[in-house]
Amino acid sequence: MSLADDLNALQDLHEKGKLTDQEFADAKSATLKKEQQESELRKRLPLMSWPFKALLGLLIVILGIGLYRTGTRKTTRMIATALHARITLKDEVENVSANSWKVVGLDLPYSGAVDVNLQVVQGNPVDVFVVPSDQLDTMKREDWNNVKVYSDFNATKTKTFRRTGLLGQGSYYLVMRDTSLGIPVSRTSDISVKVQLSP
Repeated sequence: MSLADDLNALQDLHEKGKLTDQEFADAKSATLKKEQQESELRKRLPLMSWPFKALLGLLIVILGIGLYRTGTRKTTRMIATALHARITLKDEVENVSANSWKVVGLDLPYSGAVDVNLQVVQGNPVDVFVVPSDQLDTMKREDWNNVKVYSDFNATKTKTFRRTGLLGQGSYYLVMRDTSLGIPVSRTSDISVKVQLSP
């Protein structure tokens, strides 16, 4: 993408309210600084020998990756969103009590392939599914037969769950439901949840 494309993408996110004024200013400043450094480097490169250019290019890539990783999580996600790069939506351990359910909100800033990787670290097997955000009231009523789920993300009584499917931009819920009854069951389950979005 060109500098103009990058700035337009950030402006669009800002106008839609996805970025605060400060986040927009930080991202714009980082983008302009990167372009200025690349421009200065392009001016000097014709004066350098080929091996030196290759080594310098490699150092710039390593430095760029280092700066990208050391940025705040929110700023990193914002830039990845603007550029439609792969981003991690969730990477945490959730706790679900026996005979209960829990939702994890997933806000997709762009349409793409969603990779859900779930592992019960300790506890009972769970039902797993993804639903649109408008299904929360139906789940609160525990009217499970009428909950609309995405078939690409659906499993029953599992301890390991790995699915990838396409979802549009918007809000969704990843639902983990422990239907365990009787003995022996764990009172709670610790579940590692990692969700990534790719363009």
